[in-house]
Amino acid sequence: MTLSLASRLQHHAAQFPNKPVFIHPSPQNTWETVTYRQLAERANLFARGLTSYGLPPGTRAALMVPPSVDFFALVFAILQTGIVPVMVDPAIGLKNVTPCLAECAPQVYFGSPLSQTIRWLYGWGKDSLKWNLTLADVARAGKFSRSPAQMRRDEGGEVAIVYTSGSTGLPKGAIYTTENFNAQIEILAQALHLRGDEIDLPAFPLFAIIDCLLGVTAIIPEMRFPPPAKVNPAKISAAIQKFQVETMFVSPAALARVTRYGTDNGIKFESLKKVITAGAPAPVEIQEQFVKLLPADGELFGIYGSTEALPVTIVNNQEILGETRHLTAKGAGICIGRPVEGMLVEILPISDEALSVAEPLPDGEIGEIAVRGAAVTGKYVGREENNRLGKIATENGEVIHRMGDLGYFDAQGRLWYCGRKSQRVVTPAGTLFTESVEGLFNAHPAVYRSALVSVGKAGSIPCENRDYLAEAWLWVELSPAAREVDPDRLKGELFELAQAHEMGHFIKNILFHPQFPTDVRHNSKIIREKLAKQAQEARQR
Repeated sequence: MTLSLASRLQHHAAQFPNKPVFIHPSPQNTWETVTYRQLAERANLFARGLTSYGLPPGTRAALMVPPSVDFFALVFAILQTGIVPVMVDPAIGLKNVTPCLAECAPQVYFGSPLSQTIRWLYGWGKDSLKWNLTLADVARAGKFSRSPAQMRRDEGGEVAIVYTSGSTGLPKGAIYTTENFNAQIEILAQALHLRGDEIDLPAFPLFAIIDCLLGVTAIIPEMRFPPPAKVNPAKISAAIQKFQVETMFVSPAALARVTRYGTDNGIKFESLKKVITAGAPAPVEIQEQFVKLLPADGELFGIYGSTEALPVTIVNNQEILGETRHLTAKGAGICIGRPVEGMLVEILPISDEALSVAEPLPDGEIGEIAVRGAAVTGKYVGREENNRLGKIATENGEVIHRMGDLGYFDAQGRLWYCGRKSQRVVTPAGTLFTESVEGLFNAHPAVYRSALVSVGKAGSIPCENRDYLAEAWLWVELSPAAREVDPDRLKGELFELAQAHEMGHFIKNILFHPQFPTDVRHNSKIIREKLAKQAQEARQR
């Protein structure tokens, strides 16, 4: 029997009331345990409060509350009462939040007192909001309410709006249905062979919610969930060892910090059996170092997907370190594994235009990755142009989501990622794909990562609604151990490496960058648009 989202927490609380759902630091620097029964009771309190305000099912509510136990309780109370949470990451920039909330038109705003002040200053939701509430307001209303909490009966239609990180533009709000969420949970559990009795360390709030839905115990070293690139590796390492953490969901940026800390301090994570990275492919160098910190039966997985469709594929580090890394270093792109059960993946011809019908490309040909399945969201809120360009309706009512990523299938059924469609570099002699070209240079021991960008000039020749670009430039971020290397000598070595490969002949200049700009959510996806602008400015100087 498949449980509804609203009933999962209550079911777990009834099945194992005293099982810890969260273990996290308290203000007194001790570890605090929250059981499933305690979280369910807190969710019921909030649900009674929400009911007392007369919020009907289907009401959209901006959820701008910092992560805490009460935040997670509120999420389940919202699901229980049929309110539709709108999840926008404030890290996208306060000004960017304004158009996002304007288009989804929430009627309720949940925020801390500080967040309420910011809402007023920026005018968030000023044309649609009817209720502005804090957690204290809802808890107080629930405490004095004599009416039972309303329960959502019909779970059809939208149950949440989750905004993307906006790494390539203004974030888009993906509309989730009950079917999307349930499929996502089931696919993740099946693909990763999760039993439901694991002890997990989630480094991202969404993964903590998934833990609650699965009945897992979540160890949260820092409840505030700092940006992945700023996590405290000492706290994460200590928590893994103290609570014998078995699984960990982590961004590649956070994984890198934990890897370096563990390596420098001679730490072994003997309890870790599964580590899952998401958001971007983890650098091979980091994977190679991290697996040395795991026990013999420990595994590192990479998941490919997006806010609109997760998970799509999964790959084990053994396959990457044992085989595909060598092909990546020759320009093959990055192997992101095989499609998970429940996801149909196709490669469509590259186009910047809307598609109604498209014949999938054969294996080996690079095109746009497109997916369909129960976990794939059907549309964006308030973005008709993005829906037109990013979604394809099929005759049987399914929606195909165009990932905006380029790749191909090999003869073994593995999907290879070649880069973002919008970041491909079009030249008079052909098209270059970021991950394919960058793989040539990332194999150099002094290179932590590289970024291919286009540098244009006035009078460029139009091609496929883009420009023929005058030059392809490469940015390089050095590995920590190579920060003192002679840049001129290294540039010479990289140009020699470029000349050994056909794609490398296109590189006209190499620049060094102290730290690449990355997306706000995972701190792992390189924002090449910013680097392209910086390269253009350097060219004009």
